[in-house]
Amino acid sequence: MTGASVPVVERMPISNRRIIIVFFGILLGATLSGLDASIVATAAPAIIGDLGNVSLLPWLTTSYLVAQVSIMAVFGKLGDIYGRRRMFAIAISVFLVASVLCGIAQSMNMLIAFRVLQGVGAGGITGIAMALVADLVPGDRLGRYLGYTGLVFAGTSVIGPFAGGFFVDHFSWRFAFLVNVPSGLLCLALISTTPIIGVRVKHRVDYAGAIMLALSISSLLLALSGRGSDSSWTSPRIVTLLLVFIVVGAGFLWWEARAPEPLLPLRILKGRVTSLSTLANLISGVGFTCGIIYPPLFFQAVAGFNAQSSGLLLAPFALTCAASTLFAGQIADRFGGHKAIPLFGMVCEAIGFLLLSTITVSTPATTVMAYGMLAGLGVGCVMQTLLYVVQRFSSASDMGVATSTVMLARVMGSSLGVAILGSVFTSTLIAEVERRVPGFAVADIQGTPERVASLAADVRVQLQESFATGLSTAFRVAVPIMVLGVIVVALIPARRVREHLAQAPEEVSLVDTATHGL
Repeated sequence: MTGASVPVVERMPISNRRIIIVFFGILLGATLSGLDASIVATAAPAIIGDLGNVSLLPWLTTSYLVAQVSIMAVFGKLGDIYGRRRMFAIAISVFLVASVLCGIAQSMNMLIAFRVLQGVGAGGITGIAMALVADLVPGDRLGRYLGYTGLVFAGTSVIGPFAGGFFVDHFSWRFAFLVNVPSGLLCLALISTTPIIGVRVKHRVDYAGAIMLALSISSLLLALSGRGSDSSWTSPRIVTLLLVFIVVGAGFLWWEARAPEPLLPLRILKGRVTSLSTLANLISGVGFTCGIIYPPLFFQAVAGFNAQSSGLLLAPFALTCAASTLFAGQIADRFGGHKAIPLFGMVCEAIGFLLLSTITVSTPATTVMAYGMLAGLGVGCVMQTLLYVVQRFSSASDMGVATSTVMLARVMGSSLGVAILGSVFTSTLIAEVERRVPGFAVADIQGTPERVASLAADVRVQLQESFATGLSTAFRVAVPIMVLGVIVVALIPARRVREHLAQAPEEVSLVDTATHGL
């Protein structure tokens, strides 16, 4: 801080009824940001059919993602300074305004611009929601409640595709955005039932750090997302973006070590427990994305199921992930095991993706589903348990920025997973198609695997083989990443975690110092 002592406000007791009401509001807000990506993905073909300009289609997701990950840590810090409930309400409001603007957009350029604004709101929601839960819930029940939030994040990956399809089939793609409005207003009403407490203290916002963080992360994601279209890591645009990421990222770390009130206090990542837990969340983010994106491609392009059936076959992965998140939190609360549980989870992820790397065109869809369930079990055991550990190791004044850092790592892991594994899958698919069906235009089926079923039988079989090979190769690349995750979690000092959590009081009812009132 600035050197002045921070006056601490005595914690205010809060009834279980009030906790449940406000917690439901937080969950509703988290659902908005989690549901948006999968709904829009399903509605994308209808959007292109209405607004045109198919070349801009990837930017529907990329613009949103770049804005989201760039702003998360900023909102986490602002929540520490001005109060997390206040900043959460602002993030929800930004998201709602952007949703309305997206719903009335008249061109792809307008829609992409409004998606950037929507990503800012989503970044604020994601960056603050988990810390707000930690403020609200007593420490002895925190793991359980974090499990509930994990259930929401996993569940949205199943509900989203069905919701998007429903709106497109029965109403309009615009409702995929406008549906956020009533839910968001209800969220604002619910979280407003908690009073703001805490003494106002002047602070300085690290604007220079915020700009450098946003620029470095944006450069990396733009480089990774643009890799597919440039098809070369040595293209001038990709090299320039990567250089910007390295130079500005190094400048960000240099500045944060010297800033009076840094956006991301490096002391948060100096301890082995918090740094390794954050890295493990990043790696598990790769696993979550891999388990969500690639099995549906197998179900549709190889096994021949339609989109709705593919969503049903994906549901066990998401539900297993959600259930293990919930029960892992409860087990950790009651019996401990804050290292053993995520270690078990990371091993499950590694084995699950190892099994998925063996799939062929003749592998039954139910077998792929079962392998995915094992990976989903692992993802659920890792993410929220280690988030809980980081929160309990963080001081009250750093709670928001520590939580948003973990969430940033998780989203970055998902982004890296899309970029790295997507590049492997695409390059393998193209090579296999060129080898098996010379002269076939791969662009005709990329992004629309369901069209494979409409091709001539001999071509269809070869393309199915190509898809299966591309997917198994992508899963094979994921295996060493998950093994690295096993090593990272194994290096977390279990004794220190045990001793620290045993000494930590059953706190964080309405935790409130002057720096982070609800």
